[in-house]
Amino acid sequence: MAICPSPSGESMVGGIVDTVDCHIRVLVHDSYRELVGPDTWFSAAFTGLLTIYIALLGYQLLFGRGGVRVTELPFTAVKIGLILAFLTSWAAYQTVVFNLLFEGPADLMRTLLRPLQMQGSGFDGDVMAGLERAFDDMSAAAGVYGEMASPTANILQGGPMLGSGLLWLSSISLLLVTLGVIVAAKIVLAFLLAIGPVFIGFLLFDATRGLFDGWLRATFSFSIAPMAVTVFGASLIMILQPFLEILTENAQMRLFDMGVVITISLVIAVFAIVMMFGLSAVGGIAAGLRTGGSRSRSVSQPARGDMFGSQNGSVFSDRAEQIAARIAIHDRQAGTTSSGAYHERELRHHDRAEPGGGQSMAPEGRLGEAYRRIPRAGFDRRGGS
Repeated sequence: MAICPSPSGESMVGGIVDTVDCHIRVLVHDSYRELVGPDTWFSAAFTGLLTIYIALLGYQLLFGRGGVRVTELPFTAVKIGLILAFLTSWAAYQTVVFNLLFEGPADLMRTLLRPLQMQGSGFDGDVMAGLERAFDDMSAAAGVYGEMASPTANILQGGPMLGSGLLWLSSISLLLVTLGVIVAAKIVLAFLLAIGPVFIGFLLFDATRGLFDGWLRATFSFSIAPMAVTVFGASLIMILQPFLEILTENAQMRLFDMGVVITISLVIAVFAIVMMFGLSAVGGIAAGLRTGGSRSRSVSQPARGDMFGSQNGSVFSDRAEQIAARIAIHDRQAGTTSSGAYHERELRHHDRAEPGGGQSMAPEGRLGEAYRRIPRAGFDRRGGS
């Protein structure tokens, strides 16, 4: 017996989305149970890694190595507690991670669509129903124009045959750029949420925190994409609504108007480009998402490279340059002081060598010559005066 119902014929587009959502919930729940269950390999591996982490942390605190600060212990304890909660309790993972990234954008989407509904939109708040109605109107008109065309007519000659072809192509493109993108994004989001516990475990070590950041950015991007596409699709339906009404009236009267057909095709083509720009904007927003843990850690501990993460090379280089600059300043000051003392000693020596003030210094001897004492004036070398 299938857990999720099959799409009904009355609401095919909305039924597809509801069926995909149901399968995603079942997939994420079963994957979580099989991944972090009591007898799984991931549970045993995470228990071992957590034991090693706590042992290394205790070693650093006991012997004062690694530069671990006491002020960081509360944050470390909170981090370990959150990781344990997400990896041991489906209720915690479902409430914080699954509901926030899967159910949260849907609630936000309904909030964004409420003003459009108040403006008198034709889909009454149900975008999928509006898409299905637009598809039915265009496909019905395409069938009528196909019957009006001659069997031997060429599509390149224009007329009802070309209008029928454009309407079929536009109706399929409408579903691809809305329903197709939504379903594809939800399937990728289901995969990311199913393997989420593995990347949450990577948050434990600083060296693997980048993997968690990448997973979080990708998950956030694919969780916002369906909401953006749905809002764009609602705007598209509101713009197409008056033209679809004219198209339906013309088809009922079997009246062909190429201008309406081309207008509908151009609007859908333009919104396909808008979808591309919108998804690029969503990716850019998600790319700026960072946990900030490793950056704050490197700023608070600039020259430390402990066993829990790699050493920040740029910060260490700046610190080394600061130390080298201080040493150079100290050497210059010491060199200036010693040079001044040397000149002072030279002046004293010259004063002792010239007591009369009028006599010049003795000529400097050659290199290696022994010191010879110069006799004073009026002094007899034989001992007489």
